[in-house]
Amino acid sequence: MELGFPKNRYEQAKVLKKYYKPDYSQLFNKIKEIKAPIKKEILVGLIDGVWHSELDLIRIAKKQHKYMGAVTLGTMIHALNHSLKSDYLEKKVVNGKLYYKISDNYVGLTRAAYNKYTPKMD
Repeated sequence: MELGFPKNRYEQAKVLKKYYKPDYSQLFNKIKEIKAPIKKEILVGLIDGVWHSELDLIRIAKKQHKYMGAVTLGTMIHALNHSLKSDYLEKKVVNGKLYYKISDNYVGLTRAAYNKYTPKMD
């Protein structure tokens, strides 16, 4: 009876290498443990996995911190990349304007951290 499992150890090792990422669990815990409300709001704003302009993110962040600007946002983005993973947040310039998004590799992980494990406020 064939169960659909790899027939030899080599194929099994390839599957594990491709799909099992042990550093994802460490990253997941780091995301869950972010305490700064403004950083959480920025990540929740980016959780859809699409590109967001710098101005959109500043508007989101201003709900938490009145004196928020481009320099503070850039510093927070840099700090998130430094503390989580160097390629966690991507940045690109289009027509002289900055855009940010969570890297495709980490969108699902971030959604899980904020949807399933963050206490809901009623």
